[in-house]
Amino acid sequence: MIETKKTKAVIYARVSTLLQEFPQAQISSCTSFCDARSFELVKDYVDYGVSGRKESRPALNELIEDARRGKFKVVVVAALDRIGRDTRHLLNLFNELAGYDVKVISLRENLDLTAPIGQAMLVIISAIAELEVNLTRDRIRNALAAKKRQAIETGNGWRTGRPPLSIETIREVHRLLASGLSYSQTAKVLSISKTSVARIVKSSKDDIVPKT
Repeated sequence: MIETKKTKAVIYARVSTLLQEFPQAQISSCTSFCDARSFELVKDYVDYGVSGRKESRPALNELIEDARRGKFKVVVVAALDRIGRDTRHLLNLFNELAGYDVKVISLRENLDLTAPIGQAMLVIISAIAELEVNLTRDRIRNALAAKKRQAIETGNGWRTGRPPLSIETIREVHRLLASGLSYSQTAKVLSISKTSVARIVKSSKDDIVPKT
């Protein structure tokens, strides 16, 4: 009798030491799932006391590297918030793992990217992520428009974008650079950013501001 080759799977868990959490509950439920699906469980990856807000985590980074090396085909997690920072991070992670032919299964959300229905749910998640971006963009645009309208009505001089540099500052930048100071030294002397110094130099080369 020919033995069917089992799919290699791993478990990822993240726990908060601040909340005195332990990974056993997550690992136990994921292990039971792997047994039920006849997966060959090859490794557990656990991040201890690492904030879910961080996209870069020791165990998660190791998992991604092992996925790149083809050590497994499925990642099982107890819940999406254990592995993903937010919707955008989840999608980026899913896409990266998919590039290594690795799928994610999340127990709480019943999300199985190894199945067609899971792929359909991923499309929905992508749409939600795009909606979040558009809503945020609209909120920012509306808030700026309201502030601009208020500034016009009250004459308080509020404006968006970086504040313009004075002619005196621009001339000082050229003078200090001509004296041998570096971009960083010039920025420090004038209490402006190094980027501003570089922008002034570029503008001068493009004849946007007069050379001194």
